[in-house]
Amino acid sequence: MMRVLAKIAYDGSAFSGFAPQKEQGIVSVSNTLYKILSRVGIDSKILAAGRTDKGVHASAQMITFDVTHRWDLAYLRTLLNKKSYPHIFFISLRYVSEDFHPRFWATWRAYRYLVGLQMPNPFAARFVSYEQFGDIHRLQEALRLFMGSHDFVFFKKQGTHSKDSIRTIMQSYAYVYRDFLIVHIRANGFLRAQVRLMLGASFSYARGELSKPQLQAQIDAQSRYHSTPVSPNGLYLCGVGYSSMSVSTMLSSGEKIL
Repeated sequence: MMRVLAKIAYDGSAFSGFAPQKEQGIVSVSNTLYKILSRVGIDSKILAAGRTDKGVHASAQMITFDVTHRWDLAYLRTLLNKKSYPHIFFISLRYVSEDFHPRFWATWRAYRYLVGLQMPNPFAARFVSYEQFGDIHRLQEALRLFMGSHDFVFFKKQGTHSKDSIRTIMQSYAYVYRDFLIVHIRANGFLRAQVRLMLGASFSYARGELSKPQLQAQIDAQSRYHSTPVSPNGLYLCGVGYSSMSVSTMLSSGEKIL
């Protein structure tokens, strides 16, 4: 048995989220991936670096699956992309050690949020959000408050359960590029809907609706003042990082990344 690590991109608007869905008629990314793999004769459990919510896209999701014989990865990637078009794209494939886990071995994950400075046309609306984000200087100030380790109990979807809600934010900033406001947030992990709730609160502060003490109190897990997430349309899982030690175990001797 050999394990393959794949970097994939997908259009989240076509799915109900990444997690498997048992209810008939609901299409998830993982359910679709199982069907794609089965169509090329691969019967394997799929592991992922993270589970994106309904409508959230990915430009760099990492998944693993196992194969019973050694494939030519260039051929396999071409085959998979023929089966996955148009909503999923396999960017690269590589062999990794059999114990490699894309979620547990990850040291960070990053999300990027795209906000159109003008209302997007209907062909781009699924991929770009249109939010009133307020003053960009106040937005930068709000995003800086999230830096470091915090208990994000008031920045997760209510009704969800996790072992703990402490996460460490490594990067949190915004910038304007062409016709977009782009927000980048990188952390060691995220709770369900955490990024969208962080952005909702940050935009509220930037618009002058939420005070700095209120935002700080929510970050400090003292009280909830804002609970409206931004739209998922412009949100992308854009990166997953691994330690140099785990990366060194990814490739077999002489193996190329495809």
